[in-house]
Amino acid sequence: MSNSPLVVGYAVWVTFVILWNVTERRSSRTIATPGPRRERLFGLVLAAGLILIVLAPVRTVSPRLWKNPALLEWAMLFVIAAGVALCCWARLHLGRLWSAGVLRKEGHRIVDTGPYRLVRHPIYTGFIVIYVGLGILCANGLAVAAVALLTLGLWLKARVEEQFLLEELGAEAYRDYKARTPMLVPRVPR
Repeated sequence: MSNSPLVVGYAVWVTFVILWNVTERRSSRTIATPGPRRERLFGLVLAAGLILIVLAPVRTVSPRLWKNPALLEWAMLFVIAAGVALCCWARLHLGRLWSAGVLRKEGHRIVDTGPYRLVRHPIYTGFIVIYVGLGILCANGLAVAAVALLTLGLWLKARVEEQFLLEELGAEAYRDYKARTPMLVPRVPR
């Protein structure tokens, strides 16, 4: 990693991930989980994607496939910051219902306000935005594969979570929410 935006982008991401995991807020008691069998596939895909995104900036492991204009590289820092901001907004909005895993918490309910009125999984969307920014900064095949795996892993996790929430919170209420709110990509107003 020799260019400044790449170094800054990864520094922001690593700092964010550390703070995200260290500053776990008090959350409600866990009532139910879908079980490890249902979580295995997305866990493996996410682990593979994370390994690749960590290795992607190492030029000896994966050389650049394209050269980004300087303005695009610096703009990706804003993309990464926007992803971080979306993750933080969504987590703060969930409050005691937030968890890193797929869980049902005590007092769990469908949250459809704040960032959850835009997409059903704004934290996953925020992470995908971060990884797209990092992938463009790396500009290599490993980064492209990492972004694809991480996006697939988060989509798979969202599907497991949604099926679990349908079972736990009642199919009708969650189906209504699904019908009016997209999963990961906000609707563009006409």
